[in-house]
Amino acid sequence: MIKTFTGPMHSKKTKSMMDVYFGIYNKEHILCFKPTKDNRDVGEIRSKDYEEGIPCICIDTFDEIMNYMRDDVRTIFIDEVQMLEGNVGVLSYLSIVEEVDIYVAGLNMTSEQEPFLVMPQIIAISDNVEFIKGSCYDCGRDASFTYFEGTKTEKIKVGDEGYFPLCDRCLKKRRSKSDMMRLLLKKNTD
Repeated sequence: MIKTFTGPMHSKKTKSMMDVYFGIYNKEHILCFKPTKDNRDVGEIRSKDYEEGIPCICIDTFDEIMNYMRDDVRTIFIDEVQMLEGNVGVLSYLSIVEEVDIYVAGLNMTSEQEPFLVMPQIIAISDNVEFIKGSCYDCGRDASFTYFEGTKTEKIKVGDEGYFPLCDRCLKKRRSKSDMMRLLLKKNTD
């Protein structure tokens, strides 16, 4: 079984995944991972909603998970899964063949409203996808989009600073129609 928690920034994806972790009694049968690229709280999965974090192994690719597998592992947790690279089929193999329950949390889209790297593949292989909405930074409605205020010097900017969730109405207010056409329709309107 693969369950994915996804949505925009600040929608409590990681908290939802951690709720499952803290509800499991036998922690010795669990492995937890997060991408090395996520340099916040190295070696821990953290949520602002919990005082304690979850110790985890930092990896770069899905294939690396196989290096840590043991016969007694029954559950895997992966935070910020959208930043991992490689073959997502590793998760399918572990779920189907090894009968491991897998819980992942990750952003569904970038702040440019594009599918976030491997997330379409992750969602496709998931048995259960929970889309968690945030609270719109501007108006408080349900937010489905991540917005970045500022200038990015790299395609993926790790961290929370400058990012916030917006509803579609407020996203349209903050971005010009030509920007929305350029981002969503991939048309240059200049």
